[in-house]
Amino acid sequence: MSKHTPTVTLSEAKGLAMTTRQSAAVVRFFPFADSGLRLTSLRMTVVLLLFSVPVFAQVSVTATVDRNRIAFGESLTFTVTIQGSQSAPGLAIPKVDGLTFAGPAVNQSMSIVNGAMSQSVGLAYQVTPSRTGEFVIPAIEVPIGNQVYRTEPIKLVVEKGAVQTDLSQKVAVRVQTPSQQVYLGQVAPLNVLVFARSDVPLRGFSGFNYEADGLGYKYNPNIKSGTHVEGGVSYNVFLIEGAISPERTGQLKFGPCVVKGQLVSEKRSRAADIFERVFGSRVDVTEAPFTMDAVPIEVLPLPNEGRPADFSGAIGQWNLEVTAKPGEVNVGDPITLTIKVSGTGNIDLVPPPKLSGLEEFKSYDPTTKTTKNELNSGGERVIQQVLVPRSAGSKRLPDVRFSYFDAVAKQYKTATHPPLQVNVKPGTGGQTAIVSGGLRLRPEEKLGHDIVYLKGAPGSVARAFSPVTFWLLNATPLVAVAGALVWKRRADKLRGDVAYARRSRAARNARKQLVAATNCEEVQRALQVYLGDRLNIPASGITVSVADEQKLPAGVREIFEACDAARFAGVPADVASLKQKVEQVIDELENTAR
Repeated sequence: MSKHTPTVTLSEAKGLAMTTRQSAAVVRFFPFADSGLRLTSLRMTVVLLLFSVPVFAQVSVTATVDRNRIAFGESLTFTVTIQGSQSAPGLAIPKVDGLTFAGPAVNQSMSIVNGAMSQSVGLAYQVTPSRTGEFVIPAIEVPIGNQVYRTEPIKLVVEKGAVQTDLSQKVAVRVQTPSQQVYLGQVAPLNVLVFARSDVPLRGFSGFNYEADGLGYKYNPNIKSGTHVEGGVSYNVFLIEGAISPERTGQLKFGPCVVKGQLVSEKRSRAADIFERVFGSRVDVTEAPFTMDAVPIEVLPLPNEGRPADFSGAIGQWNLEVTAKPGEVNVGDPITLTIKVSGTGNIDLVPPPKLSGLEEFKSYDPTTKTTKNELNSGGERVIQQVLVPRSAGSKRLPDVRFSYFDAVAKQYKTATHPPLQVNVKPGTGGQTAIVSGGLRLRPEEKLGHDIVYLKGAPGSVARAFSPVTFWLLNATPLVAVAGALVWKRRADKLRGDVAYARRSRAARNARKQLVAATNCEEVQRALQVYLGDRLNIPASGITVSVADEQKLPAGVREIFEACDAARFAGVPADVASLKQKVEQVIDELENTAR
């Protein structure tokens, strides 16, 4: 399949907002290669319907065709879809010279997701041209209630002879990023979009391979999907959310990349015809690679001009919130100072703000809680510090500030919060003296009454377990969790990286075939399967020349030559010896990989 040239001129786009509501992003891209879709310099408004359901009051009307370029003698399907209504209105289809409309066939649907209901009705017409040329299906007026909605006009082209259409004209891969210029350490969104015409039988994806050396690219393996209509043609849109965090400066590249799709086709047989009519036909699933060329990314160093003295590496767009509770306390009572930094960027690079001027308080070590999203492109850090006033009066907490670099505004900024006032009253009974340690005097507490006192000796439960048994029991859940995490990480890698999955099973599968092999042909096939999985190429393409190109062990050539001599020249061969040589090749390559 031919490669598509990606376009990254997306300065208007702020990234696809993945919320529970419908969201939109503007994407500018070049046309599909030789597609005839005439999408040059168009801005596609990609409407991703993500986990949301339209409200009944929100009515929308769209008109689509399954193809906008057909051969003379063929027909196409023209569909008017009304979202948010289940009543099929009567439509007046304007006459178009050279086109005949038959229908409509009415299709109604309703669904309930998370308690929200959506409904739609579609009116499908069969359109047959009576001559070649270019046609325009004009805007259709659709009356719904007291309002009249209008669809967009659709252009059609009818050609002589068969229209040559391959998969590259129906599927395209594009990159979406706010800018091709980023800063060192900046976390910038970089999404991969797959546009597939609605008539492409795309069931899912089996792999995503990419090159992103030095970009620190991460992506979410959960692909999100939606629909888009452009020029009257409906597309399914698949979104792979990702982000880059460059690790070095200079001219870098994202890509090339390959998204492996799963195409479905019906599989019928005469013997099973009766069952297929009742239960549906079986399907064949084939893998098709959708490719995209590399996209240049320029990584700039952080500027020295305007860099604050207290800047310590934070990059992004950050908000600062500061609270002190309670605002009125007695001498010796604690005050909790809470500092929250939140926003977009790498939260791990955001340092806790430094506080000074706390001489009138006894302070304790702060506690920090950090949360961030899966791509580490946003989060928040909450710092809490306990302060105990030493004397009565109106106390002033210090101001809070920290500096960061705003990569969008391309300048350094300092977030500040003004000082907070706290009113400190004398202790109960007028006691304001401060005892050693900075806490006010308290009434004498009775052991075992005011608080749960510390036991002087261990109880019966503690005596029943030795220290070794106690620690083993406590360590068991940690070991189990660690093992589960390791297993999940490996399972995710096996699902997302086809080459890694093939390499992982190469030796095991080859040895199984080798045990069952009884002749030279089966031994050679076991070696081909192993090398194909290890090199991530088709097993049938493994030949002596490929072995030489890949600089494989000399034993590979010897095995191939011995098997070929036995098969084509009738030279007797020792199958057991060949099996042993294959085992040696597998062991040598596996040891080299380690």
